[in-house]
Amino acid sequence: MNNSKNKLLSHTLLLLGLIVPVQQAVSAEPDFVKEGDAAYKPGNPIYDRWDKFYKIEQSQPEEAEKILIELGQLTPQDIKVWKSLTYLQIRLNKQNEAIQSVRKAEQLAPQDEQLKLQEAYLLNQQKRNKEALVIFKDLSASSDPEMASKAQQAVQNLSASAVPSTFKDVYFAPSYESNISGAIFPLKLRYGRNLDEGRAQVYSFLSLNRDTHSTGLNNSTETKIFDENAAVLGIGANYQPWQKIPIRLYAEVGGSYDLIDRPDDNDQTKVRSKFRESISAGATGYQEWNAHPDMENRRIWKDYFTDLYGNVATYSREDYNVIGDFRLRSGLNVYRGEIGTVQVYAKAHELFDTKGEDYNNLIEGGVGVAWQPFNYMPIKFRVEQLYGYRFKGENQDYDNTRVEMVFYKNF
Repeated sequence: MNNSKNKLLSHTLLLLGLIVPVQQAVSAEPDFVKEGDAAYKPGNPIYDRWDKFYKIEQSQPEEAEKILIELGQLTPQDIKVWKSLTYLQIRLNKQNEAIQSVRKAEQLAPQDEQLKLQEAYLLNQQKRNKEALVIFKDLSASSDPEMASKAQQAVQNLSASAVPSTFKDVYFAPSYESNISGAIFPLKLRYGRNLDEGRAQVYSFLSLNRDTHSTGLNNSTETKIFDENAAVLGIGANYQPWQKIPIRLYAEVGGSYDLIDRPDDNDQTKVRSKFRESISAGATGYQEWNAHPDMENRRIWKDYFTDLYGNVATYSREDYNVIGDFRLRSGLNVYRGEIGTVQVYAKAHELFDTKGEDYNNLIEGGVGVAWQPFNYMPIKFRVEQLYGYRFKGENQDYDNTRVEMVFYKNF
C-alpha cells in the first residue's frame, strides 16, 4: 500500500511541478528579445544567446541547456535564466541539476513560494522526502489558500508514507525438491532500526536452515551435505549505497549451532564442534517489474512481469567460502481476482562458489506457476519444473520438480 501511495504521490507532484516552470519560461521571452531595447538587440551577446535559445529549445534541448548555462555565467542575477533552466532540465530528466537551478532562482527571490514549491516537488521525485517535507510544512502556512492546500496535502501524504523508525520481518520458504527427494526449511526473523529513511539498517536476527536430505557424519552411510543445517543468532547491518539501485551491502556477526554432525575439515572422520562463530558479509539485491497488476485487470495475458535476485557473500561457517546465487524469473500475470493472483513464468538460476562444492556449482532453468491465494496476505505457492547441470561431482545432469511456499511479512 505504501509503495502505491508513493508512486501516486510522485506522479501527481511531478505533473504539478511541471506546470510552474512552464508558465515562467513562457513569460520570459518578451523581456529578453523586446524590439527597441537598447540593452538587448541583435549583436549583443546576451540577446543573441536568448534568440538562439528560443529557436532551438524544442528541437535541440541539450544545446539549449548549454546556452542557458552560459547566460547564467553572463547574467547570474537574472532570475529568468534560472527559471528557464529549471524547466528545461526537468524536460531532460535532470532532476538533480534542476534542483540546483531552482535554488539559484530562490536566492534571487526568497519570498517566491512557487519556486519553493517547485523545489519540494523535485526533491520528492528524487525520494529526498525528508528535505521535501520541511519545505511543504513551511508552505502549509502560506497566506495563499491554494498554495497552503497543496502543501498540506503533500505533508499528509509524505507523513503517511514515511519510513518507520523500527522494523520487523519474517521470511519462511519451505520447499520440496524431487532431485534430492527431500524438503528444505529456511527461516529468518529480524528486528531492527531504519536509519537515513531506511537506506541503512541495524538489526538482530535469528535464522534457521534445515533439510531432510543431508545425513551429516554417519559411519554407516556416505556423508551428504545439501544445505547449511544450522541455527544462527546474531546482529547485522546493511547499507544501500545508491538510492536508485536496489543493492545492499551487509555484514552479520553471531554464533551458530550445527543441526547435524558436520565433519571436521582436518579429519573427515571426526565431528567438528557444533558451536562456532558465524560471520558473513556480502552484497544482495532484488528488483521486480510489474509483479503486482491492477486489481481491476482480471485477465491480463499481455501483462509481463520480471524479477531479479542476486547475492554474493562469504561465510565463516563455510571456512569463508564465497558463494554466489543469481535468479531471474520472467513471465505473465495471467489472473488477479477473487481467487488471488496467478503467474506463469520462465526461470533461470545459477549458483557458484570458490571452493568447488558440487552442490554450490550449477545452472538450471525451466518453467513455473505461482499462485497467491489471498491478495491481502504475503503467501505465495510455486510449482517449478527445472532442468539443470552441475559443474562438479557425479550425476551432472539432473531435473527437479520444485514445490515451494513463500511467506514474507514486514511490520
